[in-house]
Amino acid sequence: IYDRAALVALPSKMRANYAAHLMQITRLAPQFLVTFEYDQSRMEGPPFSVAEEEIRRCYGRSYSLKRAASVEVAGGLKGSCPATENAWVLRAEVRK
Repeated sequence: IYDRAALVALPSKMRANYAAHLMQITRLAPQFLVTFEYDQSRMEGPPFSVAEEEIRRCYGRSYSLKRAASVEVAGGLKGSCPATENAWVLRAEVRK
C-alpha cells in the first residue's frame, strides 16, 4: 500500500480508525507511508503534521516501523511553513 496523502489529510481524531480499517481490509499488507512533521501553530492542515509517536500508536501493535527517509521540504509546505517529510516502511509483525 502506498499512502502518500491519505493519513496526512485526516484530522487527528480520524487517523486511528482509518489505520485500523486499512489494516483490516488489506490483511496487514506492507505499507509505504509518507508523512509530514511541522509546527501546526504556523499552518493549518491539510496536510496535517503526523508525529512518529502517532504512527507508533496507530500501527505499532501490528507492524514493525522503519523510517526509510527524512528530508526537509524545500521552500516549506505551502511555500512558507518549515517541514520535514518522512517516509516509513511498515511490515506486519511476525508473531511467534
